[in-house]
Amino acid sequence: MDEPKPPATPGASGNAPAAYDQTLLGQFDQRYLSHPKARRIVGLVLFVILLIPSAQFVRTIQKVDASPYRTGGTRHRTALGRWLPSAQELARFPEGDNPYSYGHWFPTPPMVLICLIPLAKMGYIGAGIGWSILKLAGLFGAMWFLIREYDRQGRPFPTGVLIMAAAFSLRPIISDIQHGNLNIFMMIWLTLTWALYLRRADYLAGFFFFFSIVKKITPSLSLVYFLYNGNWRLFFSFFVGLAVFVILVPGLILGFQNNLDLLQTWFDMLVRPFAIEGYATLELPNQSLYGVVLRLMNNIDLIAMQHMPAEQMIAVGMEEMARPESKAWRMLRTAISLIVVAILAWACRQKEAPRTSPLRLLEFAAILIAMLLLSERTWKHHATTLPLVYLGLWYAVACLPWTDRFRAVLAGGLFGQLVLLSLLGEGLVGDDLADRLLDGGFFCWGLLLCFVEIILIIRSQRQRLSPDPVAAS
Repeated sequence: MDEPKPPATPGASGNAPAAYDQTLLGQFDQRYLSHPKARRIVGLVLFVILLIPSAQFVRTIQKVDASPYRTGGTRHRTALGRWLPSAQELARFPEGDNPYSYGHWFPTPPMVLICLIPLAKMGYIGAGIGWSILKLAGLFGAMWFLIREYDRQGRPFPTGVLIMAAAFSLRPIISDIQHGNLNIFMMIWLTLTWALYLRRADYLAGFFFFFSIVKKITPSLSLVYFLYNGNWRLFFSFFVGLAVFVILVPGLILGFQNNLDLLQTWFDMLVRPFAIEGYATLELPNQSLYGVVLRLMNNIDLIAMQHMPAEQMIAVGMEEMARPESKAWRMLRTAISLIVVAILAWACRQKEAPRTSPLRLLEFAAILIAMLLLSERTWKHHATTLPLVYLGLWYAVACLPWTDRFRAVLAGGLFGQLVLLSLLGEGLVGDDLADRLLDGGFFCWGLLLCFVEIILIIRSQRQRLSPDPVAAS
């Protein structure tokens, strides 16, 4: 095998590592992206690109479909369109409907729905515009803050790396904007959490981290990572945020007993079926690892499945909820989770490394991919954390010293991920083929390939990294 290329003086790509200047991406960066305003131009182009699905969302949210399962027999398209009536009901609670009951099925705790009440009063067009502005401003603001923090600490991302990270992660961002869901907000809070973690503002980082979990439960795996690294200050402030914004503030607004009742119905609707009873949805869009494995086993009749009773499926607002009939096979979910967590514990042991170390960001990226794999339901537009993942992954592939042969292997893995995560979706290969590919779990396998490559880089680079110049200074 070729020997790793020795360090050299950084070239035209500024403060980028010397290894980057020797790659094709680095040479392209030096030739075409060396202008001081290149980053701003890239950001502006991305902003213009995301304006298009934002405008589509504002138009779509006004459209109404017939639905026998929704209150009133109709529903507005997009997730936000379906949630605004639930916010109006919460404003009248307990006289109004329970927003977690049949016909509503709101997926997050009451605090989030309380925040939607002002949007519900703006009408669908106003809510759609306000929602889009908040998403775009938060997304670009959070990424600017993170990139600026790496710049400040002497670990800048080359412009070429930023472009590739955006290209590899843009599709889930566009899908979430079009769908009007909450996942970009989760990504915003996680990005701010990591940026504040880099600044050692751990108490504030934990507070922001709480907001990511109140949007979606899946980032809770990141809390285990911070605890695993002994960050008790972040852990403590997270639980302060939990007490304040899950119990205290909603209790003061809704009444404490009403809030507890709503939390109970939310838990029974969203958490209990998977976490306690072991059910997962077999619907094609579900690309979680457990969901895909169950669906494939069901398709070939490998094991007997117990389908959730129809009344319970209506109560939780999902279709085709099932679990293995055998108690032994029900341990499959636990086994998958334990294997993934064990791999993370084995790989993510950089307690002595500086927080700006590339391996630290890769560890966080591995956590973000694992949370998508281990979730009960992972739709493609849930993968809005991919910008953070590919910032770390592309920096590692392009900027760390590798042999040419090993870098080619890593580049091949990235190409496979691009195909599976971005190029095989509906609109590009046709809806029928896209459905068959979804049934086979192509998006899940792309996530798994990404996870394996990140772990491979962490383990390969740990013993080969030259002394960290940032830490040494």
